[in-house]
Amino acid sequence: MRTPVLIGVILHPIGIFSCLLVLLSIMAFAVIDRKLANRMTVRLIAAIALADLLSHTAELYSAWNGELDLHSSLCHAVIGFRLFGRTFYAFTNLAICFHLYRSLVQIKKSTWKFECITWVVIAVMTAVFTLIYYALGAFSGVKRKVGCNPGADDKTLNSVFYAIAGLVDLATIVSCVFITIAGHRNLNKWINVYSATLTEGANDQEQLIKNRRKMAVRSFLYPLSTCITLPFECIFLILNAANLYVPALTICMALTIGISGLLTGLAFAVDPATKLAFKSAYRVLKYGNSDKKISEEFAMH
Repeated sequence: MRTPVLIGVILHPIGIFSCLLVLLSIMAFAVIDRKLANRMTVRLIAAIALADLLSHTAELYSAWNGELDLHSSLCHAVIGFRLFGRTFYAFTNLAICFHLYRSLVQIKKSTWKFECITWVVIAVMTAVFTLIYYALGAFSGVKRKVGCNPGADDKTLNSVFYAIAGLVDLATIVSCVFITIAGHRNLNKWINVYSATLTEGANDQEQLIKNRRKMAVRSFLYPLSTCITLPFECIFLILNAANLYVPALTICMALTIGISGLLTGLAFAVDPATKLAFKSAYRVLKYGNSDKKISEEFAMH
């Protein structure tokens, strides 16, 4: 078994488990108290976890079934599923970057209209790019391949495919770095706006503001994870577009893609909003009502 495949077989189940924990936690919040999951940020986190889950599942299946006939429709479907998962992951992270930019920099509240547009754009862009890859022959190519990996037989189309996929990754990385920098620079202004919404003389006002700042800072962990998961894949894709294949990059790529779901799970675990949600859910289960203080901390997030 080749090293990248072995790495995938070990890491992808861990990623799948982490993603399932995140998704099940968010679903539990929604069942116990709908308000806990009634925020766009939470739903985008769920989408990232789902994207990770799809990607890990496809990559694991590909790793376990390396002997599939490259000409078979099953192999083509596996490649398509892998590309769909990676594309969905990129556009979901772009969406959470845009959401954080609107919330923390432009200081705009999310609306159902904006959220619906966001979901439609994610779905359409993922579908469009996946279809472009299909049209370029990336699903069905068999030349210069080991296992069910994406790539077209025609060298020109193959280069176009790798260039497009690499640019999508690059756009995601740049966007995630930009929103992290812009968000931190605008954090004080955002905190001041939040402070103005608190009633004068509210209990623990300073603590609420401190917690709100911490929640905002930790929210950047989700897009920042792409700075770990995507760079090696991006470099690999762009080099392949120039017909340069670097075997060592496949190992780095297997490692970073393999920990994608784990990073999402860790970001979710250290997110103060997660802790508040669990506390509120516990209170609802035990006492039948949520804590007003906790509800205040969820405001504007």
